[in-house]
Amino acid sequence: MLAEKFFLFLETLRSQNHPDGSPIVVSTARHVPIRLPSGSGK
Repeated sequence: MLAEKFFLFLETLRSQNHPDGSPIVVSTARHVPIRLPSGSGK
């Protein structure tokens, strides 16, 4: 069943193209902020 969903997902990606043939990619992932250490750590 997971494989079927994967192939349906791939077919959906293939069917959505720009007129020049490049795929339409829409990211739904949220930005994950990364907090760097304030000191150099040395």
